[in-house]
Amino acid sequence: MMMIRSFRGLLLGTALAAVQLLPLQTMAAERAGNGEPVLLSADSIRYDDDLGIVTASGHVELAQGPRLLLADTVSFSEKTNVVTASGNVSMMEPSGEVIFASYVELTNDLRQGFIDQVRVLMSDNSRIAGQEGERIDGRYTRVEKVVYSPCDLCKEDPSRPPIWQIRAARMTHDTQDHDVYYRDAVLEIGGIPVAYTPFFSHPDPSVQRRSGFLFPGGGVSSDLGTFARLYYFFDIDPSKDFTLEATPSTKDGLLLGGEYRQRFAKGNLTLSGSAVYTDRPKNSGGQVLTDKEFRGHLFGTGRFDIDQQWRWGFDLQRVSDDSHLRRYDYSDKDILTSRAFVERFVARDYLALNAYSFQDLRPGNTEIEPLVLPMLAYSALGEPGETLGGRWSVDASMLALTRDEGRDTRRVSGEVGWRRDFIAPIGLVSTLTAAARTDAYWVSDYAVDGGLSSNLGTNNRDNVTRMRFFPYAQWTTSLPLSRQVGTVQQLVEPIISLSAAPNPKDNDSIPNEDSQDIEFDETNLFLASRYPGVDRLEGGQRLTYGVKTGFYGFGGGGSSLFLGQSYRLQKQTEFPSGSGLESRMSDVVGRLELTPSPWFDLSYSFRLDSDTLAQRRHDVVGIAGPPEFRVGASYVYLDRMTLEGGTAARNREELTVNVSSAFTQYWSVGASHRRDLAEGGGPVATGLVLTYQDECMTFQLVGERDYTERTGLASGDRVFFRLVLKNLGEFLSPAISGDVFGQQQR
Repeated sequence: MMMIRSFRGLLLGTALAAVQLLPLQTMAAERAGNGEPVLLSADSIRYDDDLGIVTASGHVELAQGPRLLLADTVSFSEKTNVVTASGNVSMMEPSGEVIFASYVELTNDLRQGFIDQVRVLMSDNSRIAGQEGERIDGRYTRVEKVVYSPCDLCKEDPSRPPIWQIRAARMTHDTQDHDVYYRDAVLEIGGIPVAYTPFFSHPDPSVQRRSGFLFPGGGVSSDLGTFARLYYFFDIDPSKDFTLEATPSTKDGLLLGGEYRQRFAKGNLTLSGSAVYTDRPKNSGGQVLTDKEFRGHLFGTGRFDIDQQWRWGFDLQRVSDDSHLRRYDYSDKDILTSRAFVERFVARDYLALNAYSFQDLRPGNTEIEPLVLPMLAYSALGEPGETLGGRWSVDASMLALTRDEGRDTRRVSGEVGWRRDFIAPIGLVSTLTAAARTDAYWVSDYAVDGGLSSNLGTNNRDNVTRMRFFPYAQWTTSLPLSRQVGTVQQLVEPIISLSAAPNPKDNDSIPNEDSQDIEFDETNLFLASRYPGVDRLEGGQRLTYGVKTGFYGFGGGGSSLFLGQSYRLQKQTEFPSGSGLESRMSDVVGRLELTPSPWFDLSYSFRLDSDTLAQRRHDVVGIAGPPEFRVGASYVYLDRMTLEGGTAARNREELTVNVSSAFTQYWSVGASHRRDLAEGGGPVATGLVLTYQDECMTFQLVGERDYTERTGLASGDRVFFRLVLKNLGEFLSPAISGDVFGQQQR
């Protein structure tokens, strides 16, 4: 680096004593052989004319380009072109790492040399320490008898081994290719050797991603037998990559899969899938038969901007059979949804053209899923106050449902609406809404006398064309009252709503595609129609009323309670029995929320019979306790409901309980259990997780039990551990599956 001959010319023209007494702040030397200027700062400087040695002492700073050398003493020999530094030596590299040593010998450009008692601080605070090191060509740093770790040292006892470290006979850091290589490497966790390899490498912290093998997985499974999961990552270019998967197993043979990802200037694309030729179990007449055939899946997601107003995209989810995704741990979804769409956004206008395809993987399900093509929706909203003091709205849609067997439905709908808000001087808040909608239906192969459930089992089928005109109006008013007492604010808000619409006629002549599952609760109490869709519309005149009250502390805690009910003026109704809306006086719905402190959170939603106050629906979710011991639970109860084609098989009642404890700063344990409490039910799933997590390592021991029986899948237990090491990757242990705990399966 130094070509410090300029020092000599300067010193010859200046008394040596004067130079020793006056600090030499900053000097620019001649350009070195690589064309970079050298900057030197020191408290004092000496020059030995006989030996040709320049010595700088006291807070020495030596810089050339992006490299910086700090030391107590630095000397340069003109005869050997060697720079030596001693005393608190540190060298800052362009890559961001800092090298510390007690003594350093380097060539004049700092690119080659010897380092004694070397320590390296990487750009991500990882540490390397060794007895001695060597700089080679300004590219390699080689350290003998080295230890590497990204973990922080113990504050109470820094001499203790870190959580994990790699101890090796030699380590080489390639600062150009950004690789770290080890010879005779041993992985130690808590100071205990757990793995050895004669050769090992990993990217340095400056690498975001790179082609190479990822951590493998594998194990012994009752479904696959003995298997391994191997992954290779291809870094194609900064905008795209591909991960190749190979999973050989003793029962299924070789599965090949992968995931491709790419980002474009105006979008992104992800495609993943798998394929294997093996036995495929099928349930035929209560017997499970197997045939050799290809099995696999294909998932994909794409989002692309056409311009500032238009975009298109797709979601693809398809699988060859019901058990493939769970068999290979790809997904636990029960319903797969594929979608293609085009959307347009302009001011307050929205236009969307969609196509949907569904695949139902639920055990024992016989529902025929339709193909939705097309599904067109348009929505526009006017300026506030531009129409009679309110704002207008226009909504239009077109829908076509096609089935391989059974009815096909086509629907065209349009709705024009108007809304205006009023605020009286006393604080009364009112909203007036009026709208009119028109629907046209063309239905083929429709069982007009059988409803939904007998749609496939009756001979009385017909092609149906129906038109429907439905106007409605609603007035909603509330009076929020609040007051403050100390640091608590109290709110009481009574709400009343009047709704008016004609009674729909001939509903049975219109197929019910989107309004079958009715969930009456506090969220839809004040809606104009409590049906979830538009195939069934709620008509007649009714009065809806409720009250909301709450207490809210300035510190963040609070509680609230809502109660509400509706009264219909007509006796007749089309709501099914058990829905809570079949009587003129609806069931009472409400919600209680309690959050007095960060360690307690309760949400309770309920529906009670209007006459007897008997429970019809309960939905409770609660969490209580500090992180040292936290208990959570959720409970759902729902009365059976009479559907258009019959009565629901049984009440729904389910309980989920979980307990967790962060019993130390780094250790935590959690357990969960889900159970069907309805008649004929039983346990659904159980899990147990033990976790250790700090700044450089995550370890999890997981035990799971799934009680659901599926064709082609063995229900039972799975036990495995997961280990994540910072900068190295994630390792998933071989999973022990089957009836591990010796419990009889359902």
